[in-house]
Amino acid sequence: MIKVMVVDDQVLLRKTLLFMLEQDEGISVVDGGGDGLEAVRNCKLHWPDVVLMDLRMPHMDGREAMRQIKELYPSIKVLVLTTFEDKESILESLDRGADGYIVKDIKPEELVLAVRGAYHGLKIFHGHVLETLRYELHQLGSRQESGEGMVERLGITPLEVQMIGMIVDGKSNKEIADALGFTEGTIKNKVSKLLGKLDLKDRMQIAVFAINHDLF
Repeated sequence: MIKVMVVDDQVLLRKTLLFMLEQDEGISVVDGGGDGLEAVRNCKLHWPDVVLMDLRMPHMDGREAMRQIKELYPSIKVLVLTTFEDKESILESLDRGADGYIVKDIKPEELVLAVRGAYHGLKIFHGHVLETLRYELHQLGSRQESGEGMVERLGITPLEVQMIGMIVDGKSNKEIADALGFTEGTIKNKVSKLLGKLDLKDRMQIAVFAINHDLF
């Protein structure tokens, strides 16, 4: 069971997120309050696995709260959940220790996947934030193996490389099928085989894997 704490100064949104996450059988929820001070205090009280943190809040903003949480409780994963996608907010959040950065228009099923991914140690970035992730990974020198070496070692075919690129770009199975001249069902099967080959669980993990290993 993954314990998730939600921190947001908009009470209605916070309650909605808590209700939405609670519908998943593998998730339990904690109301983390509406500001950074409450967030830090509630981490000590409840020891959540994952914290969903708004950035702009009274008393103490999300960035400072995140810095303190990561310093005091490094095992807790913190996902920024905000409306802001500007480069400065993203990079500053990364610098403060964010384990991911997602925007509030995320779909419910994607939010659950993001929580699970963060819990299992993945860096989770939503939408256009992936481009900033690419930059940050290059800056930190976190690539473990060159893209060419990875493709050769795992036996990834040229077609699969194309598919991975489209998944990174957020294309659906139908869009990939139309672009490559296959049926949607065929692409779905190929994506499933690719997940098995890479030992991954979902499309989001494929995107993170591709960027982490500099495939694109």
